[in-house]
Amino acid sequence: MKVDIVDLTAGTHGWMVASAANGFAQTRMSDCSGIPFNYQPEYDTAKPQNIIPWAALETNISTQFEIGHFEPCRDVLNPMPFATGLSFTDTVWQDCTGPYENTGPPDGGNNPEQGDAPCYPKEFTHHGHAPPNQVSGCALFFTQNGDLDFDGTSYWPDWPARLTPGPFPSPFLQQQPTTGGSRYEQIQFQSNAPASEASCQPTGQGCAVPPPGGPGHFYPYWTRARVNGLCVWEFGQMRNGRSFGGTAQYGGPSAYFFGNLEGPIMANPSCA
Repeated sequence: MKVDIVDLTAGTHGWMVASAANGFAQTRMSDCSGIPFNYQPEYDTAKPQNIIPWAALETNISTQFEIGHFEPCRDVLNPMPFATGLSFTDTVWQDCTGPYENTGPPDGGNNPEQGDAPCYPKEFTHHGHAPPNQVSGCALFFTQNGDLDFDGTSYWPDWPARLTPGPFPSPFLQQQPTTGGSRYEQIQFQSNAPASEASCQPTGQGCAVPPPGGPGHFYPYWTRARVNGLCVWEFGQMRNGRSFGGTAQYGGPSAYFFGNLEGPIMANPSCA
């Protein structure tokens, strides 16, 4: 499952090359070393139709959160060996038990999750090859890509709710990205959570956030606020600025991709 929330900035003209001479590089997967690389734009203008053609989201210059890929557990069950392709065979557990594991069918149908693996218990060191795990939990990608029944912590109101940490952490604060010294003219909010909602596919009609059937009944959203004299973006469940209607900011089904929700392209607001 790929669950994305995007603040899409678009609408101004620009051209940039992120050059190897300035330190930009690709990462070699085999050993994490850097490979000097020149990144050049595909388009010389920022228009709604000038998007990444292979992506599900109509993304351009964006900030993205990908959620729904971890579920904390009280206990993990059913261990099995797992060949890592490195110099040792690890152990993974296949099932999660705990308050965030929904045992009922989501969306009124059969549970689409075949398992929770890979899961690991707290304090597990992967047979001495890694620091101890700080919590017990599952990554949910062996049998399906993510939390398809929407019962994990991503879909409960456990997100930042105020600027000071309390029951939940404080939010990240991102300043407005600029081009040529000015903020981008337009923004758009998107989510492709519907791509994982079995009840509304393949047409996309009836898709929504929060996803129907999930026991948490929550979905995080963007807020524009002034904090310590700066105009910033926040993400979670913040109410100290303009929240664009909360989850209503994600709008309705996209005509571009059946698994998208997208709000309208709008003027990029200031904090005035």
